[in-house]
Amino acid sequence: MKSSRRPASRPARPKAPPRPADPAAFSRALDEAAAHFRAGRLDAAAQVYVRLEREAPDDIRPSYSLAVIDIRQGRLARAGQRLEAVVAIEPALAAAQHNLGAVRQRLGAWEAAAEAYGRALELQPNALETLAGLASALAALGRSGEAIGHLRTLAGDPAQRWPALTRIALIDPTAIRDDELAGMRRAASDEALDGDTRTGLFFALGDVLERRGLDAEAFAAYAAGNRLKHAALDSAAVAQANAAAARYVRSLVDEDFLAGRAGHGSPSTAPIFIVGFPRSGSTLIEQILASHPGVQGLGETGVLPALAAQGYPKSAAGFRDLAARYLAAMGERGWDGTSRFVDKTLENYLHLGLIQVLFPRSVILHAVREPVDTGFACYRQLFSSGNETLYDLAEIGAEYVRYRQLMAHWSAVLPSRVVDVSYEALVSDPDVQIPDLVARAGLAWDPATLRFHERAGGVATASASQVRQPIYQSSVRRWLRHAERLQPLVDALGEYAAI
Repeated sequence: MKSSRRPASRPARPKAPPRPADPAAFSRALDEAAAHFRAGRLDAAAQVYVRLEREAPDDIRPSYSLAVIDIRQGRLARAGQRLEAVVAIEPALAAAQHNLGAVRQRLGAWEAAAEAYGRALELQPNALETLAGLASALAALGRSGEAIGHLRTLAGDPAQRWPALTRIALIDPTAIRDDELAGMRRAASDEALDGDTRTGLFFALGDVLERRGLDAEAFAAYAAGNRLKHAALDSAAVAQANAAAARYVRSLVDEDFLAGRAGHGSPSTAPIFIVGFPRSGSTLIEQILASHPGVQGLGETGVLPALAAQGYPKSAAGFRDLAARYLAAMGERGWDGTSRFVDKTLENYLHLGLIQVLFPRSVILHAVREPVDTGFACYRQLFSSGNETLYDLAEIGAEYVRYRQLMAHWSAVLPSRVVDVSYEALVSDPDVQIPDLVARAGLAWDPATLRFHERAGGVATASASQVRQPIYQSSVRRWLRHAERLQPLVDALGEYAAI
């Protein structure tokens, strides 16, 4: 959810702060900092605001503006701390409450995000962006009825109607009424509507129509949405980059690389990495493990790929520093420093060799699902970002083959290091498979993991609604309902399409 990006120059406040020693100079400095911000000179703006914050610590304007800069520069934990201080002084500042909700949402603190959005909405009941943020937080918390209620309010605004109905369909396809379905069909076919809105509508229509048993119409809607999304992306360039990255890692990380760097990492046993292909059951695995009282689920953090993008370290000290920076980043995202935690960044499969060096005592779980089901699940999904190669059946198959080839490399150079977790086995016999999963994650048994769907806390991925339910098997071999339409995927999967 978006946060306000405008720093404060002289916002109206119900309660004036103690006046600085030279109010006129203070005011000029606020204007100077705001000018720096508008020109994109964020560091220069921050220097001025820091000085003003020291000069008048009870004036919220410098602190609020520094929080906005922190958000822009990705320092979310610090932004949250500053915003908490601001609303403690001035709880009636709606923009600060909204931004606090947005920051907490991005940090995965969904309950706290909902509380902040709720306070902001009380202050500005007609703030549609805040209402959308609150709906997202409630959906992540499993409070679907409340979320849908807020989204129906949003749908009453013509500018928000189609995005709101799209979101309702994602939460619960059965909540879409016949008149809404008819309107969504008309809007999706309206070429005068912007492409993003039409794309979202087509994917939503696919979900609604499939739930109604209209498989052919549902597939046609998914296909239309995928065509629109694919046309807006340069998937060929991304596929080439992905293939190049996989080749580079295979050439760099072999048995000699790993042996020569043994002992260069951290002794921490905290991380539990879940890797795999999208839509392979990783969210279910995380939700089960995060139901354990000794585990925190941190979701798809994206931290390790960002750190690895700067290049692998060249020395033992560099690897230890990288491990420390990774753990510090987990702290920024809510890790308490003592519990085990789950990092469900799926693309970490590219960096399993690096993980072995950094955290040789960590657990690596590989989410595995039947390949055609996996590919079709991707085809049915409009991802929030990335995954550019997953909007065409043949390209999905090719991406899957690249991923499996790299996983075969890890099996060769890291034998028995990665634990495969079968989605089909997990859903077919949870009473046996969940205890086995808990044990293989190095955890003591706790029966709360069998009741994972009752867990408090948020789930922000595409599987959020599914993991709020007890285990079900309706997604197993789902692709058979569309077998004749999925031949391009089957062909591209080649030997992996073990039909």
